[in-house]
Amino acid sequence: MDKTVVLKLRCPKCNSPARAEVKERMYKFFIYICPRCQSNVVNYDNKTDILSDKYVETLSKKYKLQFSGRAIFPKTLKKKVKKPSTEIDKDKITDLRILLNTETDLDDLISKL
Repeated sequence: MDKTVVLKLRCPKCNSPARAEVKERMYKFFIYICPRCQSNVVNYDNKTDILSDKYVETLSKKYKLQFSGRAIFPKTLKKKVKKPSTEIDKDKITDLRILLNTETDLDDLISKL
């Protein structure tokens, strides 16, 4: 059973403090609306950042977000991750270089990795 974790956060825009209680390992990210400046603050991989309203809409379509008070969570809690091959050969490095040089959208780039 996952335990509840308490996160103490600060809005990167106005430095307003926030406290979040989440189930350990039950989310990839969550977004909350800063009570002071009304910014969309995202927490992921122990990082905090600001998101535009447009990007929140994009995430909403991709992850089917659900609201919980002033926080937003993805409904799909965990995505199955393919086990990566441990071998890195010259072809994979070449493919990665091509991908990095040609892809302009970060979401598309990450999804192709």
